Amino acid sequence: MSAQQEQRPPAAADDEEEDSPMEDEGDEGEAGENQGQSNSDTLCRTRLPLSRIKALMKSDPDVGITSHEAAFLVCKATEMFIGTLSKLSYTKTHMAKRKTLQKKDVEAVFPDCDEYSFLDGT
Repeated sequence: MSAQQEQRPPAAADDEEEDSPMEDEGDEGEAGENQGQSNSDTLCRTRLPLSRIKALMKSDPDVGITSHEAAFLVCKATEMFIGTLSKLSYTKTHMAKRKTLQKKDVEAVFPDCDEYSFLDGT
């Protein structure tokens, strides 16, 4: 699989599966099995490079060896954090009737959400 295929969003992968010949044959059993596999593949994909996450984790002097599972969970948690922060920041941008997300929009999220209070002042 090429690097370009691995980095495409999950929605693009779902579009290709709809055009597969297995589903055209009407074999629901086979299509159902393949769909289950594609869902697990989609869950295992990350948008951030796992090797970089692992390297960042190893750069901490307190961390010796990192397992693949630990790096994967840190990667997924980081993706979720960035996604949520982006959505909240965009809401601030939209409320200000602007189209460009600015640093002040991201900073405006911190005081409003208790979840991000640990980032206040950074």
